Amino acid sequence: MARSAEAVSGDRHGEGGSAPRAGQRLALATLCTLLFLTFLDNTVVSVALGDIQTSLKAGVTDLQWVVGAYALTFASLMLACGMIGDELGRKKVMLAGAVVFCAGSVLCALAPNVQTLIAGRAVMGLGAAASEPGTLSMLRHMYPDARARNRAIGVWAGTSGFALAAGPVVGGVLVGVWSWRGIFWFNLAFGLVALIVAARVLPESADPTAKRVDTAGTVLGAGALATFVFAIIDAEGAGFGATAVILLLCASAVLAVAFLIVFVMRWYFAHRLASETRATAAEAIDLGADQNRQAVRVRFA
Repeated sequence: MARSAEAVSGDRHGEGGSAPRAGQRLALATLCTLLFLTFLDNTVVSVALGDIQTSLKAGVTDLQWVVGAYALTFASLMLACGMIGDELGRKKVMLAGAVVFCAGSVLCALAPNVQTLIAGRAVMGLGAAASEPGTLSMLRHMYPDARARNRAIGVWAGTSGFALAAGPVVGGVLVGVWSWRGIFWFNLAFGLVALIVAARVLPESADPTAKRVDTAGTVLGAGALATFVFAIIDAEGAGFGATAVILLLCASAVLAVAFLIVFVMRWYFAHRLASETRATAAEAIDLGADQNRQAVRVRFA
């Protein structure tokens, strides 16, 4: 049982735990490509907002949502998608996220109006939230050797930072030689290549002992973040004294407090259960020791 669990979770260093060296490099390049795309889209659209405003007749609030819809869904769902990947399989969730990311890119590239573009950006954020967490957690499965794993994590960290910095540059080049729609065709092209290669070279990994997804915490946390972002964006036009903005801020505060209450309650009951388990184990040990002492007395009486 222990060996099978280790093989699934990536703790076993044998044939199921690591790919050949050449395959490791290709797998790392594939993971970094997916990571690059998901982080790139946090900043790549910023330089295209002027063209989007002219092409789709978008307002300032609409443009804020073009940027914010991606970041909001990405940040809100990333943790939950990581937990789903731990439970169901990181490769499965990563590939599904890449498919959703590519579908959102197509929707954005063909968007006839700004509302469709915002919806497509939200879809892309969902795909990024599903595909990004596995890029780091799979490195432990692919690199059982600590030194090689540290180098791979260094490459991973460098890629994420480079993607954020390169976003405006890449976006400016694509807008200059093509149009703002070229940004999303770029995402689609590289996303499809990374998806195909990932399906062939990446090993599957999961954690059978992973905790199940905290549905209540995910919904409350995402709701608090979403209502807060809604309030900030609406306040740009209506002002912070507007009734809608005040209601959104109040709703965000209530959801945030509810999230904290759920977190504290789960921590308390988990801590209590662990304490009771330890106490039960100690009682069992004491009972076994008493029985052994009684048996010894009977034997030598």
